[in-house]
Amino acid sequence: MSKKTDELLKQFGADDEPQKEHSLQENAKERALHPDHLNAGTAFDWEEMEAYKQELERMDREGVGRSGPAKK
Repeated sequence: MSKKTDELLKQFGADDEPQKEHSLQENAKERALHPDHLNAGTAFDWEEMEAYKQELERMDREGVGRSGPAKK
């Protein structure tokens, strides 16, 4: 890099951030640290996940022994 480029980078703070590695291993580690945000699966998987979450919420409200709406 030229001297002017280095000066501009320092001026705008671009050198302050360490470079992150973008390898598959590093990406996997990052995903493992944040398991709340899933970004995989088919549309059917997501529909089943939403139905499961709704059933858990219903069970919290009404109790385990009661059945929910009739399934088709």
